[in-house]
Amino acid sequence: MNARRGLPALALVTALVLTACGGGGGGGGNDGPVGDPRPGGSLVMQLPAEVSTDINPLESSDPSATGIISGTVYGKLVDYRTGPDVTELEIVPDLAESWEISDDGLTYTFDLRQDVTWHDVAPVNGRPFVADDVVATLTAMKERGLQAYMLEAVESVEAPDEHTVVVRLSTPFAPLLEYMAYHTFLMIPREGVEGAYDLDTVAIGTGPFVLTEHNQDVEWVLTRNTEYYVPDRPYLDEIRRPVINDTAAMTAAMRSGRLDIGTTSDINVANEFRDDLTVTETPGAPVSFYLNPQSEPFGDLRVRRAVMLAVDWEGMGENIRGSFNLTSILRPDITDAALSADEVRELRPFDPEQARSLLAEAGLADGFDTTMMVQRVDDEDVREAQWIQADLAEVGIRVTLETVDPGTGIERRRNHDFAMAKALRTVHLPDQAFRDFMPDYIENYALVDDPQLVADYAGTRAATDLDAQRETYREMQTRMETEIAQGLYPIQKFDYAINSDRVQDLYPSPILQGRRLAEVWLSDQPETP
Repeated sequence: MNARRGLPALALVTALVLTACGGGGGGGGNDGPVGDPRPGGSLVMQLPAEVSTDINPLESSDPSATGIISGTVYGKLVDYRTGPDVTELEIVPDLAESWEISDDGLTYTFDLRQDVTWHDVAPVNGRPFVADDVVATLTAMKERGLQAYMLEAVESVEAPDEHTVVVRLSTPFAPLLEYMAYHTFLMIPREGVEGAYDLDTVAIGTGPFVLTEHNQDVEWVLTRNTEYYVPDRPYLDEIRRPVINDTAAMTAAMRSGRLDIGTTSDINVANEFRDDLTVTETPGAPVSFYLNPQSEPFGDLRVRRAVMLAVDWEGMGENIRGSFNLTSILRPDITDAALSADEVRELRPFDPEQARSLLAEAGLADGFDTTMMVQRVDDEDVREAQWIQADLAEVGIRVTLETVDPGTGIERRRNHDFAMAKALRTVHLPDQAFRDFMPDYIENYALVDDPQLVADYAGTRAATDLDAQRETYREMQTRMETEIAQGLYPIQKFDYAINSDRVQDLYPSPILQGRRLAEVWLSDQPETP
């Protein structure tokens, strides 16, 4: 990799906590040797929810869709490295074998691999991957894709030859490579961009697996790409993704051996398997909490601060999630710009007495009545809401809970149709997290409109000094806690993957990273002579 300027390295601070129990090799940690990797076999991996929209890489942000196609079917120019020794989000080559960044940060030149072909599916039919495909993809992303905000600084994309792409920016944009490695930044054949086939239902990529079958609400099937550019990869013949959205059904399937990999965010369910299988524990989505300043009395900063101080967020994490990170806005598993737990405690202590004092200053010594919309994905979501409700009642804030499904929750948050709202927010990179709080952005649920925050955000995006960028991110989190207090990600939950003991070399990643499945193999396959 050539680069004239240092790449942004996002630290994985206590990011990937691996607990390997029993004979499982889900994370590569086994009780005994199992031999060398062996080709063959079918991996059965739970899909917790059916795709709710489509699989078009330009428009679908559905995590189920992304989890099926990103890195498995579609490749990216660059990717995040996975493996047993990963301690930070390190950007590595994928379809671009090297790249160079100009000294002024305005020109990115990518040298593409010359041994890559598209899947042998009509109408692309296994032709070579070339620079023209990248130009078409990036242009479509910028003009109409959900990735448009990732490419705001891009002025032009050119292909001087079949294996070189030059991206020119109008201003330095520090997060560009991080976004190019992100799980929604997928390279598409020019034919797909131009409408020669339906991107909503057909996926033709360069990745290690080919999407071959979909039975609605039942299963997705991917088969081995025999022309994958990495020799002897993938090991698996196929990956089957049965749709199992019920915890009891997932548990039964794991117990019976019908499922190789199941997932849960319930630590009690994970603990049931620790003696027999491999449980991999990783930080997951932050819990999100919003106050609507247009709904009285939340227009008053003192009231908003009182709400934040009245809740024992740390106790909520310990009692309901079990494993969690105490957080502000940024994820400590992604970046060392995140505030530490001690810094969060200092800015946002559990202090009901101070909360009562702030309410009295705001003329609400007797408290008030309000509502909280709760987006339910699992039982823990509701239990957390009940915890918040009970803590707020102690300072006189009487909360009625409204439980809604994810679709309703997203629509109502976007329409600011709530007083208080609680959900999960799947953002990873610092730039994404703060974009949530920029004026006029559709996901700015809490209607944050703070000129200082806007100016700081612009500064972090154009930063060339990464140490200075880090300090600005820390100042922005402090401001969100003390001067704004309209939206927070107060804790980060953990997720648990439960793996059968035949699954080998499946390493965790905080970013949806399907390319790692090319390295997975099954120890019950016959050894090759």
